[in-house]
Amino acid sequence: MPALHAQSLPHDRMKTRTYLFLMAAAILIPVALAFWIGVSMLLDWERESRIQRVQETARSTALTVDREIAVKEGLLKVIANSEALGEENFARVYRLAARMNSGDALSWTILVDAQTRPIFNTLKPFGTALPGSKRLFAADVLKTNRTRVSDYFKGPTSQRAVVSVDVPTPSGPGPRYVVSQIFDARYFERVFADRALAPTWLVGVYDQNGVTIAHNRLAGKVAGTPMHPEVRTAALHAGSGVLRHVTLDGTEVYGVYTRAAVSGWTVVIGVPVAEIESAARTAATYATLALILLMGMAVLIAVYFGNKLSNALQQAGSVANSLARGAIARPRPTRVDEVDALLDGLHYTSEALSRESAARQALQHEREQLLVSEQQARRVAEAQSRAKDSFLAMLGHELRNPLAAISGAMSVLDMPAVKPEVAANAREISRRQMRHLTRIVDDLLDVQRILSGKIVLQRTPVDLGEVLRACVDAKRLVDGDSHRWQVALAPGWVDGDRTRLEQIVDNLLHNAIKYTPAGGTITVRCHSAGTDTVVEVCDTGVGLAPELLPVIFDVLVQGPISIDRAQGGLGLGLALVKELTALHGGRVSVHSAGHGQGCTFTLVLPLRQAPAEAVDPGPGPGQSQAVAVRPTLDPA
Repeated sequence: MPALHAQSLPHDRMKTRTYLFLMAAAILIPVALAFWIGVSMLLDWERESRIQRVQETARSTALTVDREIAVKEGLLKVIANSEALGEENFARVYRLAARMNSGDALSWTILVDAQTRPIFNTLKPFGTALPGSKRLFAADVLKTNRTRVSDYFKGPTSQRAVVSVDVPTPSGPGPRYVVSQIFDARYFERVFADRALAPTWLVGVYDQNGVTIAHNRLAGKVAGTPMHPEVRTAALHAGSGVLRHVTLDGTEVYGVYTRAAVSGWTVVIGVPVAEIESAARTAATYATLALILLMGMAVLIAVYFGNKLSNALQQAGSVANSLARGAIARPRPTRVDEVDALLDGLHYTSEALSRESAARQALQHEREQLLVSEQQARRVAEAQSRAKDSFLAMLGHELRNPLAAISGAMSVLDMPAVKPEVAANAREISRRQMRHLTRIVDDLLDVQRILSGKIVLQRTPVDLGEVLRACVDAKRLVDGDSHRWQVALAPGWVDGDRTRLEQIVDNLLHNAIKYTPAGGTITVRCHSAGTDTVVEVCDTGVGLAPELLPVIFDVLVQGPISIDRAQGGLGLGLALVKELTALHGGRVSVHSAGHGQGCTFTLVLPLRQAPAEAVDPGPGPGQSQAVAVRPTLDPA
């Protein structure tokens, strides 16, 4: 059967030769993919990064050109609005303009009238006859009444390639003039000197007609010549951009262009493509390193597959040995034809053994779980039975003692000629024991109502500090001087049922008095902590054993180890405290260092804001105040 199954699945098996072919493919395909992806990503990233740096240089160059023009424009406006020009004191205006251009041979000032007739030129002494200009620009400047930046032209006086910034004088009743700052085209070459430009870069400044004004390398040759036509076309359609083209000398460059906002001139930076894409060399290095890395991975893959074949044979031996020991054989497919044929046969055998063993283990596990569940149920039932018996015994003991005292008191009252003081004492004993019986019955009824969910709280704003003070005063009155009391009570307002809160406090104080020997100290504190009101009742009494702490607030469960057996009582008081506290949304806990170390009961209830008028509302309808004044110290 295993042999037939092995022959029926030929497509799931491969020969060793096929493995070697897949190993070669696993090496070559990742190498090719990594090579092309790595080179492409690196080239794109490096190109974008370098072009971005060139664009930043072009923008800063354009800003520098505009800054130079803006500075001169500001000075020209000072002259145009000067008092001397308004008075047509041209000699004084000349001196002012000459001082402005002092020390700068590449920039000068001229003044022309509305017909573009020159009045003075700071290149010449004042009063020198000046040739007229063929550019009748003054009328246009005065008509628009705005500063104008000219295009490239040849100056009639200097006979140099120049550009100008023309500023009109303010409108008025008198004649108007145009003050112009003339820039030699070489003036703007100083802009290039302020830039850290690579020697291979070509940087040019062009006027609005695309005529060359300045150039970083070919100023003397290309000044006055038009911009490259492809760049000119692109610059007309967009204020800035990047264009790959071939220069007039045959160099392929990335042309980065941007238009200056003030002058309207265009700054163009040409960077050779070879320089921008020099990242290809880095990419080649990366590809070489990647190839070496992948070849190393290929060697590891070859070693891996060799080990896999060896491990497959070892696995077959291990499976056979595990069958002999009764273990479950779970062979992994090796995809080696010869080894898988052997493992198939072993696998079918191991499956049958595995199913049988699993069924046995499942049955055994189920039996063990049933046994554990039965034992746990028996222990719980026995514990509950013992607790019930113990509780009934305590209940009988607690009822018998006061009934015996009442019976004895009645016998005394039935005696003839009983003395009045003896009769009064007998009646007082009867009253005390009746109150004790009432407390026992009340506790039983309260526990039953709480456990059955029949307790309904009548919530009102209650000052817990005031409740504590009233209960402490009542207890101290009954206690006399048997104990030392330390009381520190701060206001602590809560939403609660005053009667039930008094019942909680009464039980805690009763517990402290009962288990604190005469002369001991009982401390009662109330304070606020964050969003809670905290009450602490501490005593120096007999304390609690560690094993009693987890169950001290439980009902019935504490019966066998109840602290109430030695002192009387059913052990329901603390259970009532726990349940009533929970109904108020609070919690109660106890701490004791051990026998003879006393106890500290901590009650925590949610704090609320004190009402505008803090008035004790008193008990609500259907509530009783008997809890706060109920005597609880009678021995039973």
